[in-house]
Amino acid sequence: MSERFVERLFPAFLEIKDETLRELSERAMELAMERGGWNESNIRLAPVTLNWLDCDVSWVEHVTDVTDMCLLEFDQMAKYYARHGVPFSRDTVAAGALLHDIGKLTEFAPGENGTVTHSGNWELMRHPLSGAIIAAQAGLPDNIVHLIATHSFEGEKSYHTLESEFVRTVDIFVFQCSVKGLKKK
Repeated sequence: MSERFVERLFPAFLEIKDETLRELSERAMELAMERGGWNESNIRLAPVTLNWLDCDVSWVEHVTDVTDMCLLEFDQMAKYYARHGVPFSRDTVAAGALLHDIGKLTEFAPGENGTVTHSGNWELMRHPLSGAIIAAQAGLPDNIVHLIATHSFEGEKSYHTLESEFVRTVDIFVFQCSVKGLKKK
């Protein structure tokens, strides 16, 4: 992978002001790509889902949309948290939005002739679990690992930080909009 590829793929990495958090976040994404067999030439083939017929939404498009919307909404809503004395971290939201679905890069696998399939252990290691493990192995702090682990239905009954709840809500909204009108397999 060429230097700074993930920053070119997702310029929002540069929104993370804490340099250590940015570097660890980029490393986590690179690890997920490597482990899943994704690279610069095939990453745009990674889907957001294989569970909806004819879904034309890529993983890159979904992560970009979630991240863009999270940052936009954070900038709009942060005034309320500040006014009420509630700590709310833009860096955590940015990193969490960028990384929430890194596990999909190991849940899905590139196949022959531009096809994509489920990986061999996708049912055992759904993307919230595999993504959280990768994030921890990359050295990310527990609040980011937690956000990744609880962003999907696996986190419905879990404790949520303000940032994990925020990213989870935006992710669900974006996903529902992106599959609207499609049929579930």
